[in-house]
Amino acid sequence: MVAIDEPAANPFSFAECFIVPKPTGKTAANLRELLQTLREVNERVLYYHLWQFRMAIASPAVEYPNDFAIWAATAAQESRLAEKFSAIDPFGYENWEEVREALIDVMEEYLWDLPYITWVRPGYEFYFCEAATVVLRSRVTAQTLPEFCAAIGKVGLDSIYYHSIDARWRLRSIHLDDFSNWIKVSYGLPELVAAIQGIDISFYTLDEIRTTIVDLCTKHLDHLHGQAQRT
Repeated sequence: MVAIDEPAANPFSFAECFIVPKPTGKTAANLRELLQTLREVNERVLYYHLWQFRMAIASPAVEYPNDFAIWAATAAQESRLAEKFSAIDPFGYENWEEVREALIDVMEEYLWDLPYITWVRPGYEFYFCEAATVVLRSRVTAQTLPEFCAAIGKVGLDSIYYHSIDARWRLRSIHLDDFSNWIKVSYGLPELVAAIQGIDISFYTLDEIRTTIVDLCTKHLDHLHGQAQRT
């Protein structure tokens, strides 16, 4: 591994992104239809309806954290189901099939206790969309760890989303992200890598994720510089 002030073998290139919803043509007018469609749709549909709200700069104005919970509470008037959907944290599972099974389990258990199935009013159906992530290469790059730390504080929040949240989809692991992966490959620093991977992104806004990463990098850089001065 190289020293933190030396250029990495491969500079970190920051990307920007935005999510485009693609209608699937599938809808649900009652809970049974929602359950059946959840069994059929591909992972990018789950990704969109569970994660797209994370692109918001601040916490969403509604109390429910995903589209399934919002629809259950507002269109279907099933507040208990909305609470159960809200409790599903996609970051707590290893892959999207496990997330799908969690959604299905919640719905099957809930439907078991319902005496009858109601239909939502016309126009209030759940419209399933698929996520299409458009990625743009930004002009911001980092050759060294100090440059990397400074750049994170300047790039847009869509870049933070792409490298810290969307990365978990791309890297096929709920525990991996682009930031910690680059630090690990370029500089080692297992404590910093573990600290970044340990950020609970379920409860942080994008701005809070950015601030936390900058703080962690700054503290580690100060510590490493202090060690270098003492030797």
